[in-house]
Amino acid sequence: MQRTLKARTARPPAATRPAQQRRFAAFRTEYNEVRPHAALGGLPPAMIYVPSPRPFPDRLGPRAYPGHLECRRVSSTGSIKWRDRAIWVSEVLAGQQIGCEEIADGEWAVYLVPCGSAR
Repeated sequence: MQRTLKARTARPPAATRPAQQRRFAAFRTEYNEVRPHAALGGLPPAMIYVPSPRPFPDRLGPRAYPGHLECRRVSSTGSIKWRDRAIWVSEVLAGQQIGCEEIADGEWAVYLVPCGSAR
């Protein structure tokens, strides 16, 4: 799928962002609503898709980390404050609270637990 997506939407890229978005939207429509899928008996995915009955929360609850972890909030630039230094973790985690655990002398593991649960 990735190779097909790239070939149909980004090689070469569109001249503008709106034009690029139109390419992605057209690909998504074809991929989900038109293209037959062998694993689905030749049906397009949209023909058998059923939305989940579980409600999607407006807000996620807090993360609960075990007490022995050092907890830090990741900044908008993807770093945490650690002993008066900024340590880059990942921009993907911006705004999230992470837990850090020393696993060897000077070596730390970083955890992101599901909301409302402990590791």
